[in-house]
Amino acid sequence: MKIYKSLTQLIFITLFILATHSISAQDDAVAGKKTFNTRCAACHSVAKKMVGPALKNVDERHTEEWIINFVHSSQTVIKLGDVEAVRLFKENNQVVMPDHPDLTATDIKNVLTFIKEESTKVGAKKELKIVENYEPYKGESSAWHKIVYLDVPGDHKPVTKDDTFFWGVLTFSILIFVGALLLFVKIGDMGDVIIEITKKKKQ
Repeated sequence: MKIYKSLTQLIFITLFILATHSISAQDDAVAGKKTFNTRCAACHSVAKKMVGPALKNVDERHTEEWIINFVHSSQTVIKLGDVEAVRLFKENNQVVMPDHPDLTATDIKNVLTFIKEESTKVGAKKELKIVENYEPYKGESSAWHKIVYLDVPGDHKPVTKDDTFFWGVLTFSILIFVGALLLFVKIGDMGDVIIEITKKKKQ
């Protein structure tokens, strides 16, 4: 009974911690959204590039510490020779990002929580689009094309019983194929006869 009671308490505590963490993360995202809209949205979007780069999954490209330092003073990080900071500066037409020294580390972490949530939404909405980038076939179908007819885009006509040219070519092709098979069989028989004659001569 004591083990059962302890296990129940452990499960309850675990669920309570998880629920508290989930609520805390939601609160952080709400606070982060507010900061993002007032400080970042003019130049940045999660989904697409604007004045600055798209911020989707930015937490996977940079460490939290790096992001905090960059937000506080991007030019300071660039002047220190940080390779990634210099690359971003050049790729975005060397537009100077405003400093935000008044934002606390918690403020910036909240923004990152919001960006993480939005990144997930952007990934879920992304769909592959099928683009029909072809020109319909407008010429006459050749007999060979009709023989190896494929169900491909284009204005192809089905074979009819009145298409004498097609049936003539098909019949001729079949006769050639059958003739070739008979020839191979005949050659094989002749080879067997020659081998048999050679064996008799040796005897």
